[in-house]
Amino acid sequence: MRKISITTAQNIVIDFKLATIGQRFLAFAIDMIILATASTFLSIFLSFIHPDLLMVSGLLFLLYTLIMELIFSGQTLGKMALKIRVVSIEGKEPHPLDFVIRWSFRIIDIWFSVGALAVVMISTSTRAQRLGGVLSNTMVVNLSSESGLSLRDILRIEDRSKYEPQYFDVIRFSEDEMLTVKAVLDRYAKYRNKAHLNLLETTASRCGNVLELTEIPENKIEFLRTLIKDYIVITRS
Repeated sequence: MRKISITTAQNIVIDFKLATIGQRFLAFAIDMIILATASTFLSIFLSFIHPDLLMVSGLLFLLYTLIMELIFSGQTLGKMALKIRVVSIEGKEPHPLDFVIRWSFRIIDIWFSVGALAVVMISTSTRAQRLGGVLSNTMVVNLSSESGLSLRDILRIEDRSKYEPQYFDVIRFSEDEMLTVKAVLDRYAKYRNKAHLNLLETTASRCGNVLELTEIPENKIEFLRTLIKDYIVITRS
């Protein structure tokens, strides 16, 4: 699986895996199944109201990808299922025009060439981009990095002028310790049971002790998330 290095606004260099052709094809297939099912039921429903409204079903099929990626920041339902996402080559949120360009060239990349052009370009280009991706300066990546940090979390943090850290003493922690905190949060998000809750609360308590806080915030999850954000901004500014 090919990788790409993304440098964020805070000069954080993170290696992410590029989405494979298999992942992208499966995401496309899921979207087509959802679209076909939704369009069929919508067509049946609209035919009872007025035949002229059937064009709405066609518009849904045509605009689905564009609308979904605009609303969900580079993801369709298929991409969500495969945990892949469209990002700019700078590692930022793509501009709305970028999504329009990607969508426009689907006609050539996928439909006119029956997907052949997309497969060739994804297989041979450095960033695994189809024509629409090259022209819009976007690419499709997995949402998690090898370090365990989520791309969504990294991209959510803007430069320091837009975010003021709350816990400046967070620099007492090492990067490995902060990755452990992130792992604890991820485990609790995936397995919401008493054992993982106890682990999360213990982690929050130990972090509070290291920071010499007189009182640990009641919302332990938000507290740990804030520590991670503060650490990234302070150490990479």
